[in-house]
This record gives sequence, C-alpha cells and structure tokens, in this order.
Amino acid sequence: MKFLKYIVSALLLSLLIGCSGKFQEPKNITTPVTGLSKDQVKKAILASATNGRAAFGTWKMDVIDSNTIRGRLFNRKFEVVVNIPYSAKSYSINYVSVSNNLKNSQGGVHRNYNRWINNLDAKIQENIFKAK
Repeated sequence: MKFLKYIVSALLLSLLIGCSGKFQEPKNITTPVTGLSKDQVKKAILASATNGRAAFGTWKMDVIDSNTIRGRLFNRKFEVVVNIPYSAKSYSINYVSVSNNLKNSQGGVHRNYNRWINNLDAKIQENIFKAK
C-alpha cells in the first residue's frame, strides 16, 4: 500500500513538472554559413518555404530588402512572424511577433514557437547543405 502511494505521488509530481514551463522566452538563432554566396544563402532560405500542407504549419517567405527575408508561419489558428537577416557568412532567425493565443502577459511565447523555429532552422541548413 505504501509503495502505491509513492508511485501515485511520483506520477502527480511529474505531471505538475511537465505542465510547467508552457511559456518561454522567444528564441533567436544565428547560424554560420561557409562556402556559399549571399545569393545562394537567400535561395536556401526562400526554398525553406512550405509548399502545400506541412506537419507543423505552412511557412511563407517574403523578401523585405536585400539583406532580410520575412517568414510567416501559419499553423491552424496560430501565426508566427520572424525576420531572417542573411549574408554570405551567416543568417539569423529573429522573433518579431506571434498571435495573441501564443503569448502570455509576461512576454513569453508558447514553447511550440521555439520548436517551430528549430524546425525552420533545420530546413534552411538542409537547403544550404544541398546548395554546396
């Protein structure tokens, strides 16, 4: 009987810990690039836009100026906006905004934002590797 109480207590404690941390600071990523021109980096970023339906949402990429691309993720009722400044040496993914249902009053964003940004970074890196 005592053993069962410990098991139930451990499960409840892990549930409480797992539910905490739903909101986090928005993550900005900077990734170095070697062996490509600025135009090749730009094409790799633009190629990371999602055509059709994707598992984690649809990214749309728009060129803002000669050094920056704006990325927008549409995932059901959520929207994420990031700026992606780039050069021949690196690119960054910088937080701009999220829809109201993804942020809290303390300035944190839902943890899915950071997961989506990591997925976008992985897709860009994959396209950069293909361009080499």
